[in-house]
Amino acid sequence: MTAALRTRSHDVEAARRLVEDLVCDTPGGRAGEMAFEEPWEIRAFAMAVAGHQAGRFTWDEFQAALIASIDEWEAGGGTTVSDWSYYVHWLTALEVVMARSGDLPRSSLDERTAHVLATTATANHHEPHHDPIAIDPAR
Repeated sequence: MTAALRTRSHDVEAARRLVEDLVCDTPGGRAGEMAFEEPWEIRAFAMAVAGHQAGRFTWDEFQAALIASIDEWEAGGGTTVSDWSYYVHWLTALEVVMARSGDLPRSSLDERTAHVLATTATANHHEPHHDPIAIDPAR
């Protein structure tokens, strides 16, 4: 294995451990509790942590965007458990801070969203997916 590949592998493992540590300390992140209901939620969580650590936005900016998204939902009449999703607001906040930083132009987001929505849910089921989607509950 080359030195560059070992370094990259180490960086990926370090990032994975960081996200795992953060998840295990969140409500619902402990053994027997459910922190994430869908695989996309942990990905959104990890993307926000990575964006912050890469200096794309401050955590205060992210928190303000998250609060604004929840406030907007409440002002629009969102009050029932059935239409509540914390990670929808989390993802909205991530989109806002990434758009403000210039890293995610709105046009690119809209184009990619249209592409994803036009793709059937079973489009890539014939391809293997090796991404981990769970956090070790033994921690």
